[in-house]
This record gives sequence, structure tokens and C-alpha cells, in this order.
Amino acid sequence: MFFSLRARYFMTLFLSAALLSGCSISHSVSSSSDSSRSISRSSTSSSGPEVSDETKKAYVKDVETYVAAIGRSDIGPEEFMRGIGSIAKRHAITDWESYDFTYTAIGKGLKKAGLSKDEIDTLPYLKPLVAGDAKRLGLIKKGY
Repeated sequence: MFFSLRARYFMTLFLSAALLSGCSISHSVSSSSDSSRSISRSSTSSSGPEVSDETKKAYVKDVETYVAAIGRSDIGPEEFMRGIGSIAKRHAITDWESYDFTYTAIGKGLKKAGLSKDEIDTLPYLKPLVAGDAKRLGLIKKGY
């Protein structure tokens, strides 16, 4: 099959454009991949994404107050998690479970509520949050 001169011209133009854009696409994909790795690393960090000191202080105080008010109540785990989530949302914190200071604030609140360190392990509303995660439980006890 023979292509007309005009068809060959457009075919050459198309292939040239594809090759040239392929280089920039490759560079963009590489840059995008690097960004994704960076985001992935920060989101899996045990201390969570960076939060300003002012936000952190206000959030910690509110979590502490919330937990102190709950104390030994029979609040369910879902309601407890919703409460912490609501506080986090008010402070524009999107992944509160990834912040170590969430757990130390919970510990401070439990101490303010007058619970003993031994009672922490038995609180039904904390069980799903610390289940299988000794670090979280340790942070709560550290905050106590």
C-alpha cells in the first residue's frame, strides 16, 4: 500500500509529536511517581503529616477534655471514635489516628478523669483503638 504524500506528511508529523511528547510524559510520570512516594512516606509516618504547634495544642486540649468527660462511662467504641474524629475535624486534622499526640492526649484525659493506669486496658471504648497495637497503648500510658 502506498500512502499519498499528504498522508506520509501527517504520519511523520504524528509520529514526531508522539516521540517528542513521550519524552515529556516520561518525565512527568517520573516526577509524579517521586511525589507519590514522598506522600506515601509521610502518610505512613507514625507521627502523621505535619500540624502547626497552635493546632496541635488546641486539638490535644480538646481531646484531653473530651476523654476526661467520658471517664468510666459506658460509651461505645464507635461513639468514642466519632467524638475524637469530630474534634479532629474541627481542627482540620484529617488522619487523627496517625498522630502520636492523639494517644498521649487520651492518656492525659484518662488521668484527669481519675482512672488508674491499670483501668486503661479494660476500657471498652479504647479496645478497638489499641487492639493489637502496643505502641498506641504505650503512648496512652505515657500521656497518663
